[in-house]
Amino acid sequence: MWGDDRALLPQPLRHVTARTLVLQDMQITSSGRIVANTPSYSILSDNPTVRLVNGQLQPVLDMRPGQTELWRIANEGAEIFYDLRLPGSVFTIVGRDGCPVFTSDQGGDPLPPARRAMGRPGHGRHPPRPHLARDPCRTALARRGIATRRPSSCKSAWPGGLSVPAPCPSAPCPPPPASLATAHIAANRVIRLSENAAGTKMYINGKQFDPDSSVFSTPAVLGTTERWTILNETGEIHPFHTHTDHFRVMSVNGVKQPYAGEQDIVPVPTGRHGKPGEVVIRIRFTDFTGKVMFHCHIAAHEDAGMMSYVNVIGAAPARPSTRK
Repeated sequence: MWGDDRALLPQPLRHVTARTLVLQDMQITSSGRIVANTPSYSILSDNPTVRLVNGQLQPVLDMRPGQTELWRIANEGAEIFYDLRLPGSVFTIVGRDGCPVFTSDQGGDPLPPARRAMGRPGHGRHPPRPHLARDPCRTALARRGIATRRPSSCKSAWPGGLSVPAPCPSAPCPPPPASLATAHIAANRVIRLSENAAGTKMYINGKQFDPDSSVFSTPAVLGTTERWTILNETGEIHPFHTHTDHFRVMSVNGVKQPYAGEQDIVPVPTGRHGKPGEVVIRIRFTDFTGKVMFHCHIAAHEDAGMMSYVNVIGAAPARPSTRK
């Protein structure tokens, strides 16, 4: 996240040990084969799944007692949302989707498919119980541990003895940049996420994905900011993801969201009381012209058509003044 640049972190956290934890979920047939999306079968979160961390089943993470680490966690699964918990400790989130977080976020934000988070697992007064996470937030599946953190209490097991925990950030890591909240809005767009009655075909603005045709009739202009209203007309959450450019979440179901940093994926909630779920974002097109993709990041949904793009064009050169 930001490559391996830790310049925005407080000084005591710039040289701590870093781990990368890749979360994956897969479904296994009775014959031991991994299930993949096919025209006749779609991976579903309600089906039994095998949860892996770095390709391992129930791995053990050894840590020195009192040690502070920087964990880079990526959800690379096709369907599952993870609601991470570390009993006896808390996560302090310092980065999300490749961007710094500008609040002292103590976690609690579920990881949808494609979400990347960087955090420091804090230590309680006593050694934590050995469960790293539970899952998921999207369905009523049972909670289960997916990895074990094992802090040995034996000083002889670690050369040099115990570690002194580094302090958690108590304030935003860097000062936040100029906010998109005050940017001039060049265009307003509406994105409607829907599906057929059988749930086998998915749509954006009533259309399935066509690589030769955007759901928008007008392009975006490089260097401008747009306001997008994303409406979920289905009965399940959709993690909405943009390529190339990050965005700021302004509101969810009409509730204004505090600024915590920019991101490139946001879960769009289901509707309530006959109204679709709604997320409003502001997105600025910064340095790329061409097709900028956006889609639901549940693999089966984008495969079923819930994907499109906005065509970004360069700004027209300013005309010379005719005044004398």
